[in-house]
Amino acid sequence: MNVTAAQKRLIEKLGVFFEGQGRTPAEARIIGLLLVADQLEMTLEEIQHTLGISKSAVNNAINVLMLTQQLEYVTKPGDRKKYYKSKIEQWMSHVEEHVEKALEGRILLKEALDQRSKSTKEFNTAMKDMIEFMEFVQSHHQEMFAKWKKSKGRS
Repeated sequence: MNVTAAQKRLIEKLGVFFEGQGRTPAEARIIGLLLVADQLEMTLEEIQHTLGISKSAVNNAINVLMLTQQLEYVTKPGDRKKYYKSKIEQWMSHVEEHVEKALEGRILLKEALDQRSKSTKEFNTAMKDMIEFMEFVQSHHQEMFAKWKKSKGRS
């Protein structure tokens, strides 16, 4: 699998971005590779060779990415190898899931605010604003997703 120097730089940039989202370096680079490469399906060995990381790191990262529904594999008749590919077509459900998980934290924040001393008014006001913003997002995010889908002719 050949990637250009520009593609390698972009894979690295994407890797740094996805690391910032909580992914390990190997997971992040694999996501980046599968987003950038023209080859949509790659074997473990191709991923390993292209990224220059160990087989165990690739294998562990693939397992996590499959568990989190970021990757899937396909097989080909007469070939015992697994070919891994991005599940990018499911991006909307991943975004919705991340929004929902982030919004779940507001319940804990409310509880924390209730237990805070009233003497830290400025801090408490900022925390209350954050909670209210999360509630605002929660009440509008489904509508936003629906509008976007409608704009694309999807239901």
